[in-house]
Parts: sequence; structure tokens; C-alpha cells
Amino acid sequence: MGSSSKKIVVALLLILLGGLFSLAISAWFKSRGARYAVGLVYVPSRAFHEQVNSILIDTIKRDDRFSVKGFTSGSTSDLIQVNIACDDALASEVNLIISTGLNCSKGLAQISRRRKSAKPVVFLGLLDPVRYELVESVEKPGHNVTGIESNSPGSEIFSMLDLLLIAKPLARRILLPYSIAAGGFDLHVEQFKKDGKKMGLEVTILPINSVNDTLQHVAGLISSYDTLMYLEADGISVYGPALGKLASQHGVTMFAGSLDGIKDSALSFVPDLDALASEAFDLAKEILINQKNPGDLPVRQMTVPRNLVINTKLCKEQDLDDIDIQRIIAAIRADDRFALVHDHIVVT
Repeated sequence: MGSSSKKIVVALLLILLGGLFSLAISAWFKSRGARYAVGLVYVPSRAFHEQVNSILIDTIKRDDRFSVKGFTSGSTSDLIQVNIACDDALASEVNLIISTGLNCSKGLAQISRRRKSAKPVVFLGLLDPVRYELVESVEKPGHNVTGIESNSPGSEIFSMLDLLLIAKPLARRILLPYSIAAGGFDLHVEQFKKDGKKMGLEVTILPINSVNDTLQHVAGLISSYDTLMYLEADGISVYGPALGKLASQHGVTMFAGSLDGIKDSALSFVPDLDALASEAFDLAKEILINQKNPGDLPVRQMTVPRNLVINTKLCKEQDLDDIDIQRIIAAIRADDRFALVHDHIVVT
């Protein structure tokens, strides 16, 4: 083969290699582009919603295959607003929706069925999805909905009242306001009252017809109690900050059950949300990338780690002047019931 022929062959090989390289680069850039759009339905005014969705947004954006779009409501209790956000999400071009909390998730499930929509929905931040008719069963959800059923670590072994008595051994009279519109939440507060009675605690349940009246009702009674508490899934948790300020005014210990009240309460028992967001996104990827039908994917059971938070500054305002942090840590770590809390004590 002459030198000119060799040059032609080399040139052709270079052209071929260049073409293959260009195709590879093009495919790589295409693969880096977002192929799946995830919608988030949530209520930013709720601390739990805002924080878990903030983590979700950051997590989703780190994966170049995905884009994210928010559909928000101003209030969890305003079902018209919630349903508008759900309707907008279902009508959008997103490929899958992640919903936070009971009302957002229930709204999506109901509207999906009315529309006969097959758009996948992944819920998080709620208990007992069968009871609230989000799914047909935990094992086989059916329709287009599945998700994460999360519970509190040790909820079958101990309650917040056990932690209260370690932090405040002299606690005796507890006021527990709750919203009677919280979808059957009365069962939880009645159990809370029974648990308190076994411990020698007087737990007064204060039913609230409208969450807007929460502060008015609590303010009229708080001075007769040494502790004010509310539970996480309750709609009144949006008033967590105001309840904490009310507790400080009356020298009453505030024990918050949600992230809403953490900055204004001497004590809080609140979820660590990184693991929950990661689990929800993993489930979304399984549906979208592996093309799984959400109705065939069992609801994932997850114990979300929770932190016992002690705010030393607010302890002084809320009847815990003499709190002994080291005694509390030692008592919790010496009790096997609290094994899941041993490494989740935060002092601020």
C-alpha cells in the first residue's frame, strides 16, 4: 500500500473515531439532561412540610436525570387550597408527584380517582394510609398511589410522657389541646390520656373545633397546668411557635411534638428528616426508572429517627430553671426502652 493510500486510510479512521466520539459525547450530554419531572405537593407554612421538601428539592437537583416543580397550598386546613394544588399537579407535565402529609396526599388520591389518572403519587409523613383510604392495602396499594408510612421510634415502647418525666420529674398536670378535625386524631389523644393516668399524670384533653381558636382556648386554661403539649400529626401544630410563647408568659413547660414549635419550646421530640426524604426519592426512582406500577409496590414501613431537643435558654422561662442535662442524658442512656433516643439528644 502506497503512502497516499495509508494517509487516506488513517484519515478515514480518524473521521470514524471522531464520529464515534461525537456520538458518545452527545449521548453523554443527553443522559445528563433531566428526563423525569417530579412534582412536590406541600404546605410551606408547616415546618415539617417546608423542611422535608427543602431536603427533597436539594436531593432531586443533585441527580441530573430529574427536575423538580413545587405545587403549594397556604394552609393544610383549607381543603379548597389544598385541592387546587393537587389538581394543578395532576394536570401538569410532571411524571410523578410526591405529597407531604395527610390532606395533600388524600386530596391527590381522591382527585386521581375521580379523573381516573394513572400519574404516580408517592406520599410521606403520615400513618395508617389504609384507614384514610389512600391505598387499598399496605401490601398491594392499588391504583396509582404508594408511599412511606412513617412512625416514631419506640412509639410502642414509650411515649413523650416518659421523656417528659425524665426531663421534668415534678410534672403532674398536662394540658393537651388537639384539633377534632384531624381525621380521627381523638383516638391518639385518648390513648395519651390513658398512658398519663398509668404514670400518675393528669392529662386534660382540650378539643379545638377550629384551629384558628387554638390560642384563645389555651390561654384561658394554661395557668392551671405545669406542662403544655401537642402531638405531631395534629393540625394545631401550626400554632407551635405561639403556644411556646404563651407557655413562656405563664412559666409553663412547653413540650412540642413537631418541628413547628421547636424554636419556642423548652423540650421537643421531633423527626430527623434526611432519611425520610431519601426514602421517598428512592421510591420515586424505582417507579420512574424501573417503570414499576405504584399500585403494585408495597407501602414502605419506616421508623424515622427523632431527636429529643432541650433548649436551655427557654428552660429558664418555662419552669425548668434547675434542669440537669447530664442527669437526663444518663437516665435516657441507662434505659433500654429509649435505645433509639440514646444518640439523638440535642442540647441547644
